[in-house]
Amino acid sequence: MKIPYNQVHCRGDILFAVRGGKIHSFNLPDGKHISTWQHPDVEKVTKAREVISETKSEKEPSVDVDDDVGVDESEPPAKRQKTDAGVDNKAVVDDAAEDRGAGQPCERKGKSKESKAKNKKTHHESKKHQVARVPDRPVVTLLTSTEDGRHVLAVSGHDKVIWVFAHDGHGSLTRLSQRTMPKRPSAVTITPEAQIMCADKFGDVYSLPLIMNSTSAESAPRVSTPNPVAKTIVLEANPLTVHSKRNREALDNQRKQLELKKKRGEEPAKDEEPAFELTLLLGHVSLLTTLVLGKSDSRRYIITGDRDEHIRVSRYVPQAHIIEGFCLGHKQFVSEIMIPSSRDEILVSGGGDEELFVWDWKAGKVLSTTNLLLLAQANAPETAKIAVTGLYSFVHSSESGEVVYVLAICESVNSIFSWQLTASNVLDHVNVIQLPATPLHLSVAASDGTTLPRLIVAMDPSQVPQAKSLQMFTLEIRDGRLAIDTEPSIHDEGLEADEVEASEQEVRSLLYTVENLRKQTDGAENAEADSKEQPRHVASSRYGTLDMRRSASGASHK
Repeated sequence: MKIPYNQVHCRGDILFAVRGGKIHSFNLPDGKHISTWQHPDVEKVTKAREVISETKSEKEPSVDVDDDVGVDESEPPAKRQKTDAGVDNKAVVDDAAEDRGAGQPCERKGKSKESKAKNKKTHHESKKHQVARVPDRPVVTLLTSTEDGRHVLAVSGHDKVIWVFAHDGHGSLTRLSQRTMPKRPSAVTITPEAQIMCADKFGDVYSLPLIMNSTSAESAPRVSTPNPVAKTIVLEANPLTVHSKRNREALDNQRKQLELKKKRGEEPAKDEEPAFELTLLLGHVSLLTTLVLGKSDSRRYIITGDRDEHIRVSRYVPQAHIIEGFCLGHKQFVSEIMIPSSRDEILVSGGGDEELFVWDWKAGKVLSTTNLLLLAQANAPETAKIAVTGLYSFVHSSESGEVVYVLAICESVNSIFSWQLTASNVLDHVNVIQLPATPLHLSVAASDGTTLPRLIVAMDPSQVPQAKSLQMFTLEIRDGRLAIDTEPSIHDEGLEADEVEASEQEVRSLLYTVENLRKQTDGAENAEADSKEQPRHVASSRYGTLDMRRSASGASHK
């Protein structure tokens, strides 16, 4: 299957749609394709896969062995497979026959242990040189733009790079800069002062200039706290804090390496400082998942959500280190927060809980909740838990005044959930819009307020092959509820052949990552046994590589 679209963003009459490591632009009025930007690593992955495919095809003929022809004395020995009854099947040439050269000496049974060890080493080295490694698949995980649409910002998750493009207003992008962040970005926004505000998987929020100038590119330092005086590195862990056998062995190895470097007079490796201006604003002790900017009484705030169920309200720059308050009530991770259009005092949040929360975020007070899991189960009774992947809003002017609509999508649920946000701050007039496939992301195309906007949805059609990955829907109101009216088409048929192939498992590991934020609550009493008997449960995503086991104290740490 082709890798599906995973991010969409509308600005004016232009639609930007991400498919893996490519950003396509389309003209919204007629749906025609305009241009494509491709991540440099896309070509590397394609070439690496071609090389591996060619190598496999060259090796395939050498595997077939004719039953009537005996194995020559100059060839490696053949393995014999045993059936359940203990009878040997016909010989099958093992991998060594493929990887060893024609002049390689053959070793039969009865040879000395020395010869066998030598052959094993030669075989291992031969395979090591012949097996090629496919580079990490490039995927653009975040996409946004400035209010005027003159600049577009993208984040590629595999290499932690923030890309800034100039936009000509007609769909063509010109790369201005690329900056590798210290940790993988998990949320970004652009401030009115042309600053990028970036939250990362390590729990920190940084700001950096949208447009790099010569001074910031060459000599601007990373700004946070004064550089401390260099001191000898001492291991923080010790035998009193490390309990499992495996961790004690790792601690001993680290101590030996430090002692060896000290004897050699080597300096311990230092973290590379970025060669661009980077200002640390605030930090959590948990993985950050979402970030928005709020405004109240002419003052601005930074609102952040994390994996540890916290929503934090901090002051804006330059006092971002001051915590104004918290919105506490979630029992599972917070994956999305959103301030509805024209309702600056309200915050809607969702994540791994059954409910969506409506907050007075300045006061840290829950105003109302609505059960999202029950809505999902109405159409898919087998749904046991949900993970919110997107929250969106728009305003529509009706005869009775302005109506604020809130939309939500969840991982692996083929629906868009919609509500009206009433004057009493309750999510009402709910409707479930069924989709032909699972939504991965959506964008609301701006309208003049008197007509309903269009929805552009990126979907995963792996379970429904006839469905399109990128679709546009116009909306209508039926009995006070949102519904899909017509489906104008987006013409991306000519792009399909050039897109990268991906297995269903690859697509899930790349694009279905929010549920992996959920912590397991097995208890701390079996922590050591689990560490010995079970592999670590990890998930690679825009949030980074996550250890899914909850710590003994129940908290996540850097």
